[in-house]
Amino acid sequence: MKRFLLGAVLMCIASTAFGQSLFERYKAVLTEPRSYNCFRTTDPIKIDGNLDETSWAKAQSSEKFVDIRGEGYPIPSKPTTVKMLWDDEYLYIGATLMEDNIVANLTQRDTIIYYDNDFEVFLDPDGDGIRYFEIENNARGVIFDLLLEKPYRSNGSFFIPWNCEGLQLAVGLNGTLNKEDDTDASWTVEMAIPFAALTYNFDNPKKYPTWRINFSRVQHLVKGQPEENWVWSPTGKVDMHMPDRWGFLHFLDAPAGARTVKPDLNMQAYKLLWAMFYAQLDNYKEKGKYMNSVADFALTDAELSSVKSAEQLSVEATSTQFLIKITLPERGECYTVDHDGKFTIVKL
Repeated sequence: MKRFLLGAVLMCIASTAFGQSLFERYKAVLTEPRSYNCFRTTDPIKIDGNLDETSWAKAQSSEKFVDIRGEGYPIPSKPTTVKMLWDDEYLYIGATLMEDNIVANLTQRDTIIYYDNDFEVFLDPDGDGIRYFEIENNARGVIFDLLLEKPYRSNGSFFIPWNCEGLQLAVGLNGTLNKEDDTDASWTVEMAIPFAALTYNFDNPKKYPTWRINFSRVQHLVKGQPEENWVWSPTGKVDMHMPDRWGFLHFLDAPAGARTVKPDLNMQAYKLLWAMFYAQLDNYKEKGKYMNSVADFALTDAELSSVKSAEQLSVEATSTQFLIKITLPERGECYTVDHDGKFTIVKL
């Protein structure tokens, strides 16, 4: 069946199925994630909380953090940026958090650090959306690190006993800690994350040239009020555990500024896949079942722009699970996502 015929058939039931197109309905969680080009260090990095090495000076700062919900929400009142570098052993992260009152009370490792103002890193080396790592710290340099088998939206659980073995982390204070009667300027976080620590079932994370990564700053602005969540790549809702919404981290074997890389994905097909994923979750929540045919999604021509024929898009579902596939013959690839949010790229 030709694409325009498929679109016409599906559009005729759009108003009864959702009332608006999937791209409109899930607009907030379908924006393109940010990207960062991570270059090799040109000099040794000393983890002391001071980003004063030549490599740090050459590394590009990320875009300023935004509200986790994305466009249309207030710009964070205290800017935050990150830089990244790498060598044969470590991924280096340097963050600068502007702050006029540096406060940190927690002192014990693996306590819930975001009860303080904190800085958080989320890492998914193979980019499949499951089995990922989280590292948090406060302005004292106290660490909370954990491994998660899959996102909480998929009933995932966390494993706090996991430690990022060999992690080096230091905090620099441009101000004074826990003194209300002066005005501070900022605090910095510098960390070296060993590649060897980010393994699961002995998989080597260095074999993946592009990772998914995100950063969060939890800020308690008003005592007794909900905290602010400021992030590098917005997720579209107050939930960091959405690996499909994290940014792309590209490892480049060259010194800073040599070249740049963009995500090697058909982003329109990627967007369609995740729109259908979120529609499945909502349908299950509302009706207790998953949709089991493409027609059930009432896709528009705009949403089908990455699909040239009906055969390229398929949905399989049971009462407990589903699998959505988009085949891209021109790329020799098939994108899939399942009920847990596991994303795969299968070579044809």
